[in-house]
Amino acid sequence: MIKRIAEVQRQLRKLEIPAILITNLSDVKYLSGFTGTTAYMIVDLETAYFYTDGRYDVQSKEQVYEQINIEIVKDYNKIYNEYCAKYKKILLQPSCTINISSKVAASGVEIYLDENDLMQKLRMIKDEKEVKLIKEQYKLAGKAFLRALKGFKYNDSEKTWAAALEYHMKILGAKGESFETIVASGIRGAMPHGVASDKLVQSNEPVIIDFGSRDTYTSDYTRMVYNGNDSEVLKVIDIVRTAVEKSIEGISEGIMCSDIDKIAREYIQEQGYGEYFNHSLGHGVGIDVHELPVLRAKSENILEDGMIFTIEPGIYLPEKFGVRLEQTVYINNNKAEIISDTLDKYVYNIIE
Repeated sequence: MIKRIAEVQRQLRKLEIPAILITNLSDVKYLSGFTGTTAYMIVDLETAYFYTDGRYDVQSKEQVYEQINIEIVKDYNKIYNEYCAKYKKILLQPSCTINISSKVAASGVEIYLDENDLMQKLRMIKDEKEVKLIKEQYKLAGKAFLRALKGFKYNDSEKTWAAALEYHMKILGAKGESFETIVASGIRGAMPHGVASDKLVQSNEPVIIDFGSRDTYTSDYTRMVYNGNDSEVLKVIDIVRTAVEKSIEGISEGIMCSDIDKIAREYIQEQGYGEYFNHSLGHGVGIDVHELPVLRAKSENILEDGMIFTIEPGIYLPEKFGVRLEQTVYINNNKAEIISDTLDKYVYNIIE
């Protein structure tokens, strides 16, 4: 963790700003190891300070790395009004609230917005420990899906399927879900973020299931459940699967994220479905399930060794159905390593 803080300090020196106020809880977790729900940090050129309240006194002493100065505060305003005031200039994160930034400014400090979001960029490259923890979540979530699949029944609601999947993730040790579980069957599959509803799943419908488990780090899978033989559904599944595979083949260190997005998008366009692929190709996965890099047409991110990100093209046909398939890739020694392979198929069947 010292390396992480040292890198923040190096960036501060480049910017010629003496300190940064860390208000994003995921960034606090990344720098300190703290997993509670309320905490802030100030990192200056020499020292890292961690602040939380009395609820987390014991937890912070157990979790926060010993090189970081811990202070239990009774009033968080003390951070903004007193501790930030020690600096002539301070860097604030893009996610910092107007309420906090106004309090810092009122203390007489010259504030600068970190438009490049140095913490997000720092978190893009995963170290060995992070990779291990992320892989563990992918194995857990994949096992949970296979267990839940045995209990999926047609004419049950999408919510019932989602609840079964979430149950098995927690039984296997997850703290929770990475995001609200998506189970989108039939025409609801045309909604890219069709979270589970009361709709009953029918046996002839393709079903998108998008889910992930969460502990300190997260996972993100999308698989299809389909027992039918509709030629158009099978055609679209094959197109989306091929788009995933072509994208992965194009991955290597130094390639623009936008170029990988282009591979999938152009292939789907060539097949006549370009207008129905209406979101970015993928995103980084880490402490948060949506991180940098972002794989989209206008992305300026360049792929680097140590990145972990999704490849998840989709085709969504209004009033008909949708198909999305997803793999998660780790760039390891300039090679694309698939870490979502606990689920080694894209489409699963239910035994009726």
